[in-house]
Amino acid sequence: MKKTEQKVLRFIEQNKLISAGDKLLVAFSGGPDSVFALHFLEKFRRKYKIDLRAVHFNHGLRGKESDADEIFSKEFCKKNSTPLDVVKLNVKSFSKKNKISIEEAARTLRYENLQKIAEKTHSTKIVTAHNQSDNTETILLNLFSGTGFSGFSGIPIQRGNIIRPFLCLTKQEISDYLEHEKISFRVDSSNMKDDYKRNYIRNRILPLVRLKLNPSVDEALFRSSKNFENTLFLNYKLIDHIVAEYVTHNSNEVSFPLLFADLFDGKIPGEILKIIFKRYLKHEFEYDDYVKINSLITKQKGKKIQLSKTLDAIREEESIRIELSGKTSNQIVTLKTGNQIKLGSKLIGIEQVNSENVQFKNNGKIEFISADGMNENFILRTWKFGDKFKPLGMKNFKKISDFLTDQKVSVSERKNRLVLTNRNQIVWIVGLRIDDRYKLNSKTKKIYKLWVK
Repeated sequence: MKKTEQKVLRFIEQNKLISAGDKLLVAFSGGPDSVFALHFLEKFRRKYKIDLRAVHFNHGLRGKESDADEIFSKEFCKKNSTPLDVVKLNVKSFSKKNKISIEEAARTLRYENLQKIAEKTHSTKIVTAHNQSDNTETILLNLFSGTGFSGFSGIPIQRGNIIRPFLCLTKQEISDYLEHEKISFRVDSSNMKDDYKRNYIRNRILPLVRLKLNPSVDEALFRSSKNFENTLFLNYKLIDHIVAEYVTHNSNEVSFPLLFADLFDGKIPGEILKIIFKRYLKHEFEYDDYVKINSLITKQKGKKIQLSKTLDAIREEESIRIELSGKTSNQIVTLKTGNQIKLGSKLIGIEQVNSENVQFKNNGKIEFISADGMNENFILRTWKFGDKFKPLGMKNFKKISDFLTDQKVSVSERKNRLVLTNRNQIVWIVGLRIDDRYKLNSKTKKIYKLWVK
């Protein structure tokens, strides 16, 4: 059995998982894997010059059996003089409240509490007893679930302060060791049932793979997954650079250039989109999102596709913008002559002036109109579908949507473009153009100055 121990010792050394003086917090279920983990670390405690403590989570899912696991854990740790924290988790309630599976709820609660206890006890690292067989199950589960490239890298050897020193061993190697050393452990009866996806892979699929295809599938997939993990690390470094360089964002939207598609054979890679969604939109990226977004590449400017109840994707001139649904402003306010009002970042005002004060700037920020026949109360609002006006210099009406397209106003700016109306007629597309019907002429008696800053 020294061979098994030497294998772990080499693995820890190769991956620099433990340093002298580390305070390790071991997740201890009482099952064979965690029993082996705690036994091994206790045996080599002096070699590594480490402090140990354990934590046991009672999930409360198996009644008396869960309580028996807790009792076993207390006795095992007491026998080895290992400090033990016991935490009771209300997995069912958390699962129902967050609308996630029991498995995911238990996992989330465990890791949340591991971090809390590590901080409280000043533990430098957290040890979980995952093994190569767990890694195999995870890879297959990810493969069947369609999680993408990252799923093929399996269980990481180290992530942050969490280390997994026993990924070099198969479940069988651990069982053989415990049997040889006559070390007792608890068996979770729920692992024998095929109710959970992981259990079905473990109990039904993998035995056939080992029998018919490859008895060493755990070792083979572990090597492949770690090679893939190294490749992914380099890819993510590149993707991080691309995202930081080219993606723009605020609290309501994210925009990225169509250049991405040019760089990658006409399609925006799913891994880039996945990072954008996770980092800026807090949204779980799905394959359907990938298909929808890439379909916009060949669509005309202004085309919108709904990704979810909360997200829309819009094709811009040279980019694709993803925005939170329902964020379009529909502000309607009254603006009286002689007053000014601030809407968002814009300050807009109307004032009456004499003809000698008329000085055209030709920049759209200041306009002068004939106010004959107007009242003093104007309405300032966002434009809406179907709005028409006569652009200055034109004889015919034009849809505002067409006018904004001609002016090359981006979709993101277009949706919040303001119009000023009087007696239900559009007088000014703020900052762009007045209506030809209100231009100054030789008969004008009353002049209003419109301005925006």
